[in-house]
Amino acid sequence: MFGGLGGTEFLVIILIAIFLWGPDKLPKALANLRRFISKARNMASNAAADLSREIGTDIRPEDLNPKTFVRKHILTEEDQEMLTNPLKSTMRDLQDGTKPLQQGLTDATRDVETTRRSVNRGSITRGTNGSAVPAAEDAAAPAERTRGRAADFDDVT
Repeated sequence: MFGGLGGTEFLVIILIAIFLWGPDKLPKALANLRRFISKARNMASNAAADLSREIGTDIRPEDLNPKTFVRKHILTEEDQEMLTNPLKSTMRDLQDGTKPLQQGLTDATRDVETTRRSVNRGSITRGTNGSAVPAAEDAAAPAERTRGRAADFDDVT
């Protein structure tokens, strides 16, 4: 609802504020809080404008991260290219090296899909215990499958 606060948390904060300041002083306390937040925002924007004016470029709050600041204001574009080119060439080499693996996986996936389609067409049916069994074998030995399962349940008690 309000920056990560849910309805119940917001309601609890309002109730605590009413108990602390009382219903008659709460509007004045909220007005003071609003003024404080407004002044803090103005101070922050003025500080960013002063910093921008001193440095000579436009500064945004996300630019104040030291890594971003160095990258933007100290390194030239040539320096940035020099730093990123080895990474780009390594990435290209890695992509070229994995192309045969990717092609092999694509072929294997295609083979699995072909097999799955042929299985779903009826050459193999589901057995009585849920396993895939050829249709002729499914009808031939139902007693053998149930005998194995019954033996498993004898030791339960």
